[in-house]
Amino acid sequence: MICPKRTAELITLHLAPFKDTDPAWEIGVSKIAGRGIFATRDIKRGEVIFRDSPLLIGPSARAEDTLNSCSNCFKMLPDTKFMCRQGCGLPICSLCGKKQQHKADCTLFKSWKPCEPDVANSLLIRLLCVGRAINLTKDQRDLIYCLQANLDNNHRTEVRNAAKGFNEFPTDKKVIEIMNRTVAVLRTNGFDETADRSNDNAEFLYRALFPLFAVMNHDCIPNSYYTFEEKTRNMVVHASVDIPAGTEITTTYTKLFTGNIARHLFLKMKIGFTCKCPRCSDPTEKGAFISALYCRDTNCTGLAVPETTGLPHPNWNCLVCKQKSTHAQMIKAQDFASGAISSKFNSKSLKSVVLYLRDKSSGFIPDSNYVVIDAKLQVIARLSKSREDCEDEEAAAKAKFCEDILEIMDKLGLGDCVMRSYLEAEKAKEVK
Repeated sequence: MICPKRTAELITLHLAPFKDTDPAWEIGVSKIAGRGIFATRDIKRGEVIFRDSPLLIGPSARAEDTLNSCSNCFKMLPDTKFMCRQGCGLPICSLCGKKQQHKADCTLFKSWKPCEPDVANSLLIRLLCVGRAINLTKDQRDLIYCLQANLDNNHRTEVRNAAKGFNEFPTDKKVIEIMNRTVAVLRTNGFDETADRSNDNAEFLYRALFPLFAVMNHDCIPNSYYTFEEKTRNMVVHASVDIPAGTEITTTYTKLFTGNIARHLFLKMKIGFTCKCPRCSDPTEKGAFISALYCRDTNCTGLAVPETTGLPHPNWNCLVCKQKSTHAQMIKAQDFASGAISSKFNSKSLKSVVLYLRDKSSGFIPDSNYVVIDAKLQVIARLSKSREDCEDEEAAAKAKFCEDILEIMDKLGLGDCVMRSYLEAEKAKEVK
């Protein structure tokens, strides 16, 4: 295990610009996974625990993404003539093209001689976040090596594929190693953050590495949540509940509304560990029944939940009649329900989706199931965007859907978070 003391020293150096002389946190040995962040004093619900700045940041530029966004400020650019005129192969706006950050990026990429500098290449643009690690200071690179990196068989693929877009990509083993290690750290500790485009309501993604946040361990019911400062892109971590001194401060690596099985698979594949938090150890998920489906015995009205074995295909047990069902049987029923709901969305009639979720779907899938929660969240988002055209019936259903999900959050024991604030605000819009 990498020394927590050395990690703390490098992170303190990274956070020096914030001038926090009395931090409410410290890095220590965690029972969850190696290192973690712990409260040095009692922290009140809603209090800012720490701020973190991105050590690395750059466009996600995935194959399905729109590539005409500035590689530095991420603002949308015109559909044509948005590539840097210096031949580095990066999209850039006129303002950022004059900044020192782009000058460094441009010099680096031009030295590798892009094969088609006037054509937006997703692999090349995505490499920018990784390539920026080359120009970091020694302490900053050491910090990258202090962070967890799952070195699986695929972590070298990104650099190898991007190299095909350059005529003179570096062959120096140290340079390649820095980039490969950065990819592994980003895949383990970094994340893609959605940013709104102000002029057309579309969205694009950037990926970033926040070192202190990267040390935080996962819990499926975290005691903190994060927001971002719009101008600086600094992360602000808040306490979602009261946190006593000495308690580990946790975040979540998964979506809040996914069932035990889906979360286990994601955490195993992305992070490489098995979560044993109270929620994962409870087949009912603290009475929220997010995974629950109806018993397959037609004479029983009970709920069936998956066994907490950690296996990808566990048996399911009915909580009333105790009948066991195979995973294949239960997922077939869930897939049917999911398909029925999706077909309503595909009909392009939002009202039909609202009525279906309100009056019919509970006949074959519990309202608490994450498939239904996800559908309700989609409806809430769509009705919010077209609120002026909402009928009273739809507005009432939207408020009820918000209330339903907030109730599930309460059962899970989730405190303050961005999702709670969003749902409370959307509900308030419809309550007269």
